[in-house]
Amino acid sequence: MKIRYLFLLLAFCFNIAWADFSNTKMWFHPLYIVNEPFILDFRGEWPSDCHPGEQKPVITEYTGDSVLIEFESIVEHPVCNDTPTPFRVLVDMSDVVDDVSGEFPLIDVTMRFGGNEFVKQLDKVCVLRCDPPPPPRDIKPEPGLYFSDELEKQGLLIARQNQRMGVVPTIYDASGSSEWLLGPGGMVEDVFFAELLESTGGQCLDCPAPDNPPQLNVVGKISMLMDSEGVIQVKINDGLFKTYKPLSFGYGAENIGGNPIVRIPDLSGRWAFIDGDTEWGAGTPPPTIYLPLVFDVFLMPPPTIGDPPPPIDIPPIPIGTPPPGYASYWIRDMEGEVIAKMRCEYETEMVCKLDSSENPDGYQVKLLSLERMILRSLSPVSSGGAGTGTAVRID
Repeated sequence: MKIRYLFLLLAFCFNIAWADFSNTKMWFHPLYIVNEPFILDFRGEWPSDCHPGEQKPVITEYTGDSVLIEFESIVEHPVCNDTPTPFRVLVDMSDVVDDVSGEFPLIDVTMRFGGNEFVKQLDKVCVLRCDPPPPPRDIKPEPGLYFSDELEKQGLLIARQNQRMGVVPTIYDASGSSEWLLGPGGMVEDVFFAELLESTGGQCLDCPAPDNPPQLNVVGKISMLMDSEGVIQVKINDGLFKTYKPLSFGYGAENIGGNPIVRIPDLSGRWAFIDGDTEWGAGTPPPTIYLPLVFDVFLMPPPTIGDPPPPIDIPPIPIGTPPPGYASYWIRDMEGEVIAKMRCEYETEMVCKLDSSENPDGYQVKLLSLERMILRSLSPVSSGGAGTGTAVRID
C-alpha cells in the first residue's frame, strides 16, 4: 500500500465544518461498479491558488469499503494568494481494486488537503437504488489521432467499433526510435482500462518470417475517462491524467484570441447529413426539416473599419483590437443562398450555435471530429422531444 505525505479534497455533499469544500462535488465513472476498476472525479473551487488540482493524488489506504486519498506535492508555492481557483482531481481506483476481495457496495471516501478533510459515503450501485437514478454517461470517443498540449512528441491513435476499442500510444523509446504500444479492451460507459502491450520479434514488411514467433509483452497499463466524444483524460501507469484532443490533421485552423492564443479547426467545406431523428418524444423535428441534406460552410472573416456593413447584426471590429474570441460561418445551400449562420467558441472543446431563418430557436452544434458533427435542436424541452442530426464532411 502506498504511503506518502498529504493534502485533501472534497466529496459528494457539503459539511459546514469544512467551508473549503462548500461548492465541491464528486462523481464516479462508470455509474455501476462493484469490484471493477473505476475513477473518482472531484471538481470544485479552492479558496486560494494553492489548490489540490495541481498536486498528485495518492491512495494511502484502501480496504474495499473505505479509501483514504491524500496528495503528494509536485508544485511548490512560496506564497499562496487568496484567489478562489477552480480545480479538478481524477483518482484512478484501478490501482487498488485488486488489492482486496469481496463485495463492497458502499465505500467511505476520505480526502485530505492542506489540513482539511472531507468524508462521504459512496453508493457504488446507486444507479440501481437511487431515486431518481443518475443519467447515463455512455460516451464513445471519436476514432483518430489525438494529441496533448501537456506532452511533446507523444500522441494517441484510437480505433473503435461499438464498445470495443484499441488505443495505440505513439512514443519514442530510450534510444530515440519510434515505438508503438497497443492497449486493446472494452469500454464501460465513459471509461476504458487496458494493459499496454509491446510487440517484439515480428517480421519486416515483405521479407521472410523470423524463426521465433513474435511476442506480446505487457509493459504497463492505460486508464481513460471520456469527458466527451473529443476530449479524453489519459493516465499511463502511475502518472497523472493528461488531457488529449483530436489532432487537426490536414485541415486549416483559425486563431480566435485568448491568452494563450486559442486555435480552432476551420469547418469550411461541404457537409451532408447522414441521419436525422427525434431523440425522445415527437414534438421537435430533426434539423433536416429546416436544412438541406447537403450544405456548404464558409468562414466569415471578422469585419474591420472600412468594410461594408455586414448583412447580419455583427458589430464592426476596430483595427488593432484583439480577435473576437469566436469564429463565424455562413451556411449555404447548393444554390449558394445563405440559409443560416453559425458561431463557434472554445472553452474545453469547440461548441457552435447555428441559427436559421426557418428555425430561429437554432441548434447546438457539437464537433465530434473534424469530419463529423451533431446538430441538436435548442427548442424547449416542453415541446416533447429533441431533434438531432449527424453531418459528415464530404469535400
